[in-house]
Amino acid sequence: MTSRPSHTDATDATDATDAAPPPAESHPAHTFTLYASGGRVYASNVRDKLIDLGALAPQAQGWAYQLDGDGRVEAEGFDDARQALAHIAASITFLYLDGQFTALQDLGDRARPDVRGAPQIQVALDPRGQARPAIDAAA
Repeated sequence: MTSRPSHTDATDATDATDAAPPPAESHPAHTFTLYASGGRVYASNVRDKLIDLGALAPQAQGWAYQLDGDGRVEAEGFDDARQALAHIAASITFLYLDGQFTALQDLGDRARPDVRGAPQIQVALDPRGQARPAIDAAA
């Protein structure tokens, strides 16, 4: 029978903080689609739930948006709605969007806005808070 050492040398042990993070594939990103329609920003998920995130409209200084939620998420000065959507996609986190999908009812329960021809952006958000670049949705 072999005996095991009663202590471990610090150089032999790997501290959990030194371990490499798990690969991105182990935390699949969640894909959402953002739409600009009728002065509003909408989002849909893979289950086709559609929610209203806030206002998006042309202003004197360019397109501006203001998202609903706990904090103020807003910006202005965009050339068009698609550029504003791209900025939103780069600014929001999975936790924000997941929280909105949890808190808000599906607009399918009411008069669902027709977003088929609306400007749209797809974004993949990682639950760990990392986002892949926004991708223009195929028309």
